[in-house]
Amino acid sequence: MVDEGRGDPNGSFTQRLQNFRFTHRVSGVRMLTYEEIAAGVTRATGRRCGAGYIEKLFTGQVDRRPDPERLEAILVQLGRSTSDMEDRGDPHGTLGRRLQHLRYEYGQEHLGGKLPTLEQIAAHVRSYTKRTCTYKYIAQLLNDRDSQGLAMDKIEALADFFGVSAAFFFANNNSRADQERLAAQSELLGALEAWQEAFGDLQGVALRKPDAGRAPEPADLRRMAADIRASITSIQGQEGDPGDR
Repeated sequence: MVDEGRGDPNGSFTQRLQNFRFTHRVSGVRMLTYEEIAAGVTRATGRRCGAGYIEKLFTGQVDRRPDPERLEAILVQLGRSTSDMEDRGDPHGTLGRRLQHLRYEYGQEHLGGKLPTLEQIAAHVRSYTKRTCTYKYIAQLLNDRDSQGLAMDKIEALADFFGVSAAFFFANNNSRADQERLAAQSELLGALEAWQEAFGDLQGVALRKPDAGRAPEPADLRRMAADIRASITSIQGQEGDPGDR
């Protein structure tokens, strides 16, 4: 577990700032105070910067990153540059970290080092799946904040955008739970496709949802899939019974 005071040079934006501040000690003894950093930013940019803002930035209470000029002024005081803030992700980490790694590599290979925007990624997912997907949802994925589980078709859409196999997102022993969920989601999608093929649309599909406030578990998804297939069999059996005509 990362010590929040020390930060993590390979972690999130906030964790990197914390680490840079911790490792860059004045005379090797103490960290720069938030007041000192704020004063340095004010001098460098000619625009007032308060210590309260710097503290919130370093503790993850600010949603938006500072503008390039202000960020550079902060990093210079910590002996760093803006290139040190590049989030390259982790090809062996969580789904979000793997997705960020693919985003970074894509930018290096296709966009001269510039990251593809979240909207560009979301637009590809919409085109591929014919379903809704917003840039905010992609941001949730990058930050591992999608509590409902990522649908199989969206995984395939992301893999298609970045030119990798869908297995890339679940390719180690630490992701067996993700693999189980992925398999269960695939079963549910297969059942829904079977319903649509049999009846032309998804009207009339009845799903037994889990208790309120609880995300569906793989067992719930498999139960939904089984119910759908059982309903298909039952309805088709009734339609084929001469006594019902």
